[in-house]
Amino acid sequence: MKALVHSELLKLRSTRTTAGLLLATLALEALTVTVSVPEAGAENPPVSLDDPSLLAVAVGNSFGVPLVLMVLLGGIAFTQEFRYGTATPTYLVEPRRTRVLVAKWLSQALSSVVITTATLALSVTFAIALIRSRDGDATTGAQFWQMVAAGFAVMAAYGVIGVAIGALVRNQIAAVVGVLVWMLAVEQIVIPAYPAVGRWMPGAATWALLQIGPSISLDGKLLSASAGGVVLVGYTAAAVALALLVTPKRDVL
Repeated sequence: MKALVHSELLKLRSTRTTAGLLLATLALEALTVTVSVPEAGAENPPVSLDDPSLLAVAVGNSFGVPLVLMVLLGGIAFTQEFRYGTATPTYLVEPRRTRVLVAKWLSQALSSVVITTATLALSVTFAIALIRSRDGDATTGAQFWQMVAAGFAVMAAYGVIGVAIGALVRNQIAAVVGVLVWMLAVEQIVIPAYPAVGRWMPGAATWALLQIGPSISLDGKLLSASAGGVVLVGYTAAAVALALLVTPKRDVL
């Protein structure tokens, strides 16, 4: 198992796609933080400059694009085996397909720690500088540290879900397009428009866990942070179970 995980991590480190996606993600993350921090003198912002939760909310919002990145990396980690024809030699080396799946999940979970750390390093530094430049409150209270812990958890979960999606779909283009449509269109439309239903979606559960509801005009409409965590765990477990059930039974070609 150790050799399998090492192999998967090597694939992540040596692929130019990973580096390109990460750089683009960090650039978009900075833009998200900029939008999340209100201008000085702004009228009725979702979260005001003197609100002690502003830093936590701004940094929590910055996870939007990195979460998409984690799902895409997870999906690519599996679908590239079929796109480039490496699935056959991979399964010849390790015929037990569940072990290959577990190795990919572990590698994504480990890589999520690095990506989350980079995300926080940029967003926290930039958010504090921006808030202080606008004479705001850059408090690092209990909500901030809860958000940090939640950030590591949701990034790992999304990486695991991404691998499961790749295992179920297998076609790389279909998996990538499906993820982007769901996360950037379906959830963004349904959750604000129909919060009674939308709050049970993975994205809404994640927003609840990160406690960013007030900044997106969904204060009181999302689940509690603890309930959101339970729902996200449920989605992750369901994705893992389906991948474990389907993958060993499917033909390689």
